[in-house]
Amino acid sequence: MKYFTVALLAARGAASPPPPLPAAVALNSRKCRRSWWCRRRALGGAAGGGRMALLYRATRLKDRADTHVFTFVVTRSATREPDRDVTSKDFCCSHQRWAVAFSRTDASLGVYLVWRGACEGMRVYVDFTFTLLSRDHFTANEGFSGKQVRFSAGCAAQGRGRCITLAELTAKFADARGEFQLELTMSKVRTLYSCELRAPRLDTPPIAFAGFDWSVSASGGNKEPLTLRLVRLSGEGQRCRVRYALALGEGERRLHSGPLECVCDPEGRTPPWNPRPPSRILHKGVRLTVELVWARALAELAVSAAGRAATCYDRDKQAWALRCDTHSETVRLHMLYRDVHNVPRNHLRYVSWSAWLVRASPAPGEADADELPGAPFEHYYAQESADEGLMMETALRVEDISRAGCAFLHAGGELRVRLEWGDTYLLFQATYHVYDDLCRLHAHQMRREITALQAENYSLERQLFSYQKSLAYAQAQAGEPVGAEGTGRRSPAERSLSTDTEYA
Repeated sequence: MKYFTVALLAARGAASPPPPLPAAVALNSRKCRRSWWCRRRALGGAAGGGRMALLYRATRLKDRADTHVFTFVVTRSATREPDRDVTSKDFCCSHQRWAVAFSRTDASLGVYLVWRGACEGMRVYVDFTFTLLSRDHFTANEGFSGKQVRFSAGCAAQGRGRCITLAELTAKFADARGEFQLELTMSKVRTLYSCELRAPRLDTPPIAFAGFDWSVSASGGNKEPLTLRLVRLSGEGQRCRVRYALALGEGERRLHSGPLECVCDPEGRTPPWNPRPPSRILHKGVRLTVELVWARALAELAVSAAGRAATCYDRDKQAWALRCDTHSETVRLHMLYRDVHNVPRNHLRYVSWSAWLVRASPAPGEADADELPGAPFEHYYAQESADEGLMMETALRVEDISRAGCAFLHAGGELRVRLEWGDTYLLFQATYHVYDDLCRLHAHQMRREITALQAENYSLERQLFSYQKSLAYAQAQAGEPVGAEGTGRRSPAERSLSTDTEYA
C-alpha cells in the first residue's frame, strides 16, 4: 500500500530508535513512565518516528460526558519492526492535542495516550479506554481503561506497557497483512490551570488551550478589591467564544465564579469577574485556579441577499464561501469549501460548524442571533476539483427580506451570518474499505445479541406473570387477600404487559 512505501522511505533517514519501554510499566507506574517518555523526547523519537498508527474514523457521541471515539488502523510496524517508533499523528479532543504511542518488548505490545499540549501549571483529567477490535466477535474485544487519569507536564503519557502479548495479537486481532484496529474512547475531559498570584506580578504566564494562548490578568491591590479577567494573547483579529470558570483560594475560603461564557472583544478580553465577597491580594499571595471548558473560533460574514458570495477561513486557514439562495420559499445559505482540492489524497477531512442569523436591531432582552435549524452541521470532504456545497435552511421567508423593517436585513441589503467552527479531523482512507467491515460486523452482532436478550427477557416476564397469576388464584382459593389489590400499585407483570413497553 502507498503508506507502506512512505514509511520505508522515512525509515532510511530515521534517527537511532529510542530505548524500549519497560514491560512492567502500567497505569499506576508514574516513575517508569516519566523516565521513559523523557528519554524518548531527549532522543527525538516521538517527533521523528514512523506515523504508522492512522486515524481512521472519529465519532462524537454527544452525551453528557462528551464522549469521543477514535478508531486507528495500526500497521504491522508496531509488531514486526521493534526499532520503529510507532505513533499516530496529533489529533484534537476537547480542545487539547493528543497522540497514541506504542511500545514493544520481546513478547508484548504496550499502548499509551500522550498529551501533546503539556505546559507547567496545567493538568488534564480524562476517562479513557483502549480497545483492540477482534476479527471474530465483539465479545472477544480486549482492552483497559482509566478513570480521571491525570496528565501533566511531568507525566504526559499514560497507558499500559503490557497491553497484550504479540502471539495473542496476531491470532485474534491482526489480519493477514499484520494490521489491526484500535479504538480509543475519551470522555469527561477537564483542563485545569493553577498558579500563585502574588504582588507585584498580577498576570499568569501564557496558557495554551484550543490553539490560542491565554492569560488571567488581575487588577487591584491590598486596598482595592480584586478584579480578574481572562485575556486571549494570540489570534489577533479573530473572534472566539469561550467557556471557563475561575476560583480563588483553597479549602473552605475558596471563592468560585461558576461557569462563565462570553465572546472575546477585539482585544481578546473577556468581561471582568469580581469575587464576592471582595477579595484582596495579600503579600503572601493567593491561589488561582482556571478551568477551561472550550474555546471556539467565530467568523461573522456579511452575505449579500443578491447572491454574491462572502469568503471566510476556518481554524486551519482553509477558505470557505457562503452565498444566499432565494430560489425557495425560505432563504437558504449555500456553504462551499473552496480549498477542497487541498485535502490530501486518500484522506477525508471531517468539518463541523454551527451557524446563526444575526439580527439588525435586537430588542431589549431579545437574542442577538437565531441559530439555523439543523445546526450543528457536519460533512466529510475528499479531494475534488470543486465542492458542490452544503445547503443550510433558515426560518426566514424570501418575501420578508424584500420588505422594509426585516429583523435580519442589515444596511446595504445584507444578511449577517455568524459561523462557529467545531471539530475538524483528517481521516485516513477516503472510501469504504475492508476496515469498515469490522465495525459493521460488530454492529450486526450486537443487534442480534440485544434481540436475543429481549426475547429471553420477554419469556421470563411471561413466566413471572404466570407464576403470579397462579399465586393469586391459590390465595383466592384460601381466602387470603391479594397483596397487589388495594394498594393502588400495578404488579411488575401488569407493567410488563402495558402498551408503554415494546419488545423487538
